[in-house]
Amino acid sequence: MDATQRHLFNLLLEIDEICKKYDIEYFVDYGTTLGAIRHEGFIPWDDDIDINMTEDNYYKWVEACKKELDPTKRVYGDNRNDRDFPGTFGRYIDVETMRISSNFAFWRPICGQCIDVFYFIPLPGDPEKKQKKIDLHYAYDEFANSSYRHFRYKNDREMELYNKFRKMEKQIGREKTLRKIEDQIFHKHYDDCDTYINASTRKYGPSPIVPKEYFDSVYYAEFEGHKFPIAGKYAELLTYYYGDDWNIFPEKKKHHSKMSHTGINCDDYVSDYIRLLDVKQLKQDRLEAKHILVEEGYKIGKHLELVHEKSGKLVRLKIEKKIKENNIDVNSLLDASSKEKLAVLDDLYSCFYDKQLITSFRYWENYIDIGDDNLYAAIFNLIYYRENFTAANKILKVYQDAGNKVEGKLAELWQVVVKAREIKAQMLYKNYDKAEALINEAVKEYPYCKDIKLYNMEIKVIRKEFDEAKSLIEKLLEEYPDNDRCKKALGDIAYYNDDMETAEKYYKDIMKNSRDGLLHLDIRKKRGAKQ
Repeated sequence: MDATQRHLFNLLLEIDEICKKYDIEYFVDYGTTLGAIRHEGFIPWDDDIDINMTEDNYYKWVEACKKELDPTKRVYGDNRNDRDFPGTFGRYIDVETMRISSNFAFWRPICGQCIDVFYFIPLPGDPEKKQKKIDLHYAYDEFANSSYRHFRYKNDREMELYNKFRKMEKQIGREKTLRKIEDQIFHKHYDDCDTYINASTRKYGPSPIVPKEYFDSVYYAEFEGHKFPIAGKYAELLTYYYGDDWNIFPEKKKHHSKMSHTGINCDDYVSDYIRLLDVKQLKQDRLEAKHILVEEGYKIGKHLELVHEKSGKLVRLKIEKKIKENNIDVNSLLDASSKEKLAVLDDLYSCFYDKQLITSFRYWENYIDIGDDNLYAAIFNLIYYRENFTAANKILKVYQDAGNKVEGKLAELWQVVVKAREIKAQMLYKNYDKAEALINEAVKEYPYCKDIKLYNMEIKVIRKEFDEAKSLIEKLLEEYPDNDRCKKALGDIAYYNDDMETAEKYYKDIMKNSRDGLLHLDIRKKRGAKQ
């Protein structure tokens, strides 16, 4: 750990101690869960810790902070306790330190080093009621928040509510307006609740709407030498948040803080410039500027949505034209065993992928209709040629959310993704009997799925059925030369046979060249066990 990480870790220990004292259940979440599973500690380039808890536990936490915290050292803030606080979620802040970045506010205590404390708000199970509450919460989050949120990503329902809140504010004042909205959102329980919405309601990064079942149980994960609670279904949660490749190190590393310091009190930092500012006027100006940005952002968003819709129609015309001009028989190309045929499909549908999966438009989730037959072929190609389960799952989900039923052969194709994800989860949970049963079934059903073939090879190594494993590895390396998981399997076979010289040959190569964090972690553990 570097100095910032070590300091944040100590803050986490303080939170853990308070939660144990007051019987408060919490989970480390988001990148902290990812770090716990992929690194057994901080993501090396990260400088952030996130925790989450249910709404009921959150109120217990707020009351505990009132009793436990010395405000000259630690402050807990959220928008309902401090209307100037720029967030509907909360922060556990060390005011004896300083942390500055482009989106951190300038006054005490906001610029102290902190841990984000999120909480889950129950949603009703009825789809119509659920959507109304989601819209309400997004509009409330934007209205209550003086910071710049997701002002370009408003749908019509959210914007209508936001404008309604602004009119109400002019009539009865800001505080009464906020309280009226909050009465509709908080302290609600639903017997049919199957999902939560996170208090942060972000429209970027991991989805704020999460299946309740992921947090119905707790798993204590290793994090920097201590055990901390994470979601019981952490494998499913990480895939839900970050996609199927969450175990892969990103090429672009994310950093939060521009500058942090454990030796500078945030009061000392703020006092250098706060005396020069009319803080009350500045906060008012900031809020007014934000309202203008929301209006402008909504208009820009509507324009971009229209552009996306029109360009989507053009995509369909391009695909249909290419099929006609090149006499392409799409059905004859649906051959998972032929990379040559799949390459033709990939070229045909690349324009669809470019537009449907473009990051800039992901918030509107507008499905580009290319026709059901073309959609099936495009998803088939994503699974068997690009081997991108996250993209396949996203497109099918968008298709479904647009009011279409995923059924027939399209539903069967989706099952490849579902089965591969379930196998990965059971392998991570070390439920090897269940994983093996799923693998044996999936190998027969989906013999050309790369991930399932790799899991089949890996379970043979775990079971120490080395002859079968070597035979599978040989075939896999013919198809996927230089595959990291195959090399790791060869290293593990040598490791289990006490041939560390051979094992290290493979391990060193993986540690140097592979971006698979789970392979790195397992190698470090195996090396430690031999010392």
